Amino acid sequence: MAHHHFTRNDWIRVLVVVAVTVAALFYVYPFWPLDSVVNLGLDLQGGVRMVLEPDPDQEILGTDKTYSELDDETKTTVLNQAISILDNRVNQYGLTNPEIRLFGGDRILVNLPGTTDPEDARRLIGQTALLEFRRVVEAGENPLDTISPTSSSQELLRNREGVPYIVSREVLLTGAALADANVTTTNQIQSASQYQIQLEFTQEGAQRFAAIMNQMDVGDFLAIILDGTVYSAPTITESIKSAAAQGWRNVIDRTTISGGAIDRDEAQILAIALRAGALPVAIKIAEETTVGPSLGADSIRRGMMTIVIGFAIILLYMFAFYRLLGVVANLALILNMLIVFAALSAFGAVLTLPGIAGIILTIGMTVDANVIIFERVKEERRTGKSPLAAVRAGFEKSLSTLFDANITTLITAFILLLLGTGPIRGFAVTLGIGVIGSLFCALVASRLLMEKMGFSNFIPAKVIES
Repeated sequence: MAHHHFTRNDWIRVLVVVAVTVAALFYVYPFWPLDSVVNLGLDLQGGVRMVLEPDPDQEILGTDKTYSELDDETKTTVLNQAISILDNRVNQYGLTNPEIRLFGGDRILVNLPGTTDPEDARRLIGQTALLEFRRVVEAGENPLDTISPTSSSQELLRNREGVPYIVSREVLLTGAALADANVTTTNQIQSASQYQIQLEFTQEGAQRFAAIMNQMDVGDFLAIILDGTVYSAPTITESIKSAAAQGWRNVIDRTTISGGAIDRDEAQILAIALRAGALPVAIKIAEETTVGPSLGADSIRRGMMTIVIGFAIILLYMFAFYRLLGVVANLALILNMLIVFAALSAFGAVLTLPGIAGIILTIGMTVDANVIIFERVKEERRTGKSPLAAVRAGFEKSLSTLFDANITTLITAFILLLLGTGPIRGFAVTLGIGVIGSLFCALVASRLLMEKMGFSNFIPAKVIES
């Protein structure tokens, strides 16, 4: 290969290409398995997909209106509040790459990749987590007891075992008074190793709780109700009343929820829901789809196999058709694949099955850019220009075609990203990254190799003698 003089601009181009390559290698390490390189979507990793909708007949928290009675702007505000609370719950639970957003007007789409237990997902997402403290009027002893409210100010509720309780409709305290909720184990010998949720009030909440204790008598029951179910109904004792009489600091963290056999997972979900706060509106699961991890693994295998086969065929074709110039195209293609996966990793984007389709399309677009350039270079070489002059003229005359084709594709990807749903957005992300990477590889990396690394001497075209 001939020696070519490097100018200052040439060294800048070399440094840019090297820096991009090193950065790409850094982000895609350790290269395999795929889930250690990029975040995988629901269709590749498995998990749970839910579509939630508000209960139109339930009152909005803190108001006397039902959801169906709200205007459109208020409905959107309520749903956005619900999304914020659900997102908080999911993040505290430790699920990776959740997607929670508005979906089709009055619905909320929840994608939870990697979730192995759909029941846990239902409990985490589906419960309103409305915590209430109410006075118990009468308590049953077993599920077969028949007791009834004696006035409209009372209500019949049941605990997790079905035991009935008559409680006052007056809410003495709500979950808004909580500062924290944590999972602990019980101290009693007879119920050792059972899990409970220890509640910690804010200062204002503790002051209100102390005032409630001072108003109640020893022997009264205080029902702790979560989403309409009595979780526990502790007896007011002399010790708790004495503590309350001494000030709010003595009762700030002495309340627990421990009714029934609460296992560790359920206790953790309840604590998370209580910390995140109650949903402003009751929601119900309208649709639910579970994708098993084996199906996700099969999708990864098929998708990656498609990429590898297409990649190999293109590499062989370019080398066979353009000979050593094909090496330039192949190196550009390899670099663009590194850029695509590195960008997905760096920005925390989620790779989906349609995203793999976008990567496959990117392979073709990268090669297409180099084919356009090579054909222009061959035309210039046939006119008798020197190899280096043919390369420069070919690149200059290819610019308008390359920009027109790629900018229109980039605009299309941007529109899909703005208006599309989950799978379409995944396709748009990989397509957009691929377009930008394709232009960089063709106009910077390929040109550098052809101009400065001697590949211009191997243009497969004969000079036409005049």
